[in-house]
Amino acid sequence: MQADKKKKFNDFCNYCDKTGIVHIPGSDLLGEVPLIPCPKCVEPKCTCNKKEPFYIYDKGEILDCFCRNIRIKINKINRIYNRSGIDKKFRWKRINDFKAENKLSNEAKKYAYEIAKTFPRIKKGLFLWGNPGTGKTLLSSIILTELIIRNAVEGKFIKISRTYFNRLKATFVEGSVTYGQSSEIEKELENADILVIDDFGVQRDSPWEQETLYNLVDARYEAEKFTIFTSNNNPHISFKELSDGRILSRIKEMCRIMEISGKDYRENL
Repeated sequence: MQADKKKKFNDFCNYCDKTGIVHIPGSDLLGEVPLIPCPKCVEPKCTCNKKEPFYIYDKGEILDCFCRNIRIKINKINRIYNRSGIDKKFRWKRINDFKAENKLSNEAKKYAYEIAKTFPRIKKGLFLWGNPGTGKTLLSSIILTELIIRNAVEGKFIKISRTYFNRLKATFVEGSVTYGQSSEIEKELENADILVIDDFGVQRDSPWEQETLYNLVDARYEAEKFTIFTSNNNPHISFKELSDGRILSRIKEMCRIMEISGKDYRENL
């Protein structure tokens, strides 16, 4: 079994980073398919003429084409990615799109690549904090994109106030399309294989928000789900009293906490 896994891994090349899949930059903006089978190690071995269901006939026997699993995986990735919630301006950004401006951001970038390469074996998530405009949201989006492309796992990106609390509040409004669906929304995020929680700490900290936030963090902690947080605040200071310290305690166990401060890169845009 181990030999089979090694052989399958070696079927792919360094050009696609051993994934069998290549992203074409800018293709989604042109309305084209953003992901394709690797043109160096997959396409040359394709003999089904890219026709679904990607089977070939060999001596009267129906066999999977070499490209079949990759093309099916790409279709699955596209479905997952379209419902991931990643901001439009950060969609399909990859590790090399993040330009590290200092030592702190370079260390964060290295850990991001480590996550991408070793998931799901890596158990520690990531808490990125620092002043606004230093690339926290970009890097967390990149990590989520890498993990979805490489593993075809369900991943979600939420902004804590806009995406999460506002969605939950809408479920209590009679006549809203999500009326009465608060538990479904909570379960969706609690159970996602990967969850990015952006702008953690901007909430107003009402008792309801604190308890709701703790329940989300605690549920993911208990289920050992991979979680990434971004925040403008140093968690060791700002979240010390949040929910009597329970949220900070969970974050410390779930994540590697990394600062990514520096000059606001948006000043150069």
